[in-house]
Amino acid sequence: MTEFIDSIGYSVVDAGTLADSWRQATGTPVWGTPYGPYSNEKGQPVGEDAVRAALAAATR
Repeated sequence: MTEFIDSIGYSVVDAGTLADSWRQATGTPVWGTPYGPYSNEKGQPVGEDAVRAALAAATR
């Protein structure tokens, strides 16, 4: 599956186990904000490092 995602120009970031899925829930740092403000409909690409940093910054 990751090969297909890569082939169409996107990257895949392993966000961890199902037990860690809370790190990407609504309101966490990775939930949209790395891509720019919600008012920007086009958004902006971010690198895998920014996504990993946002996942790591999540707190419960």
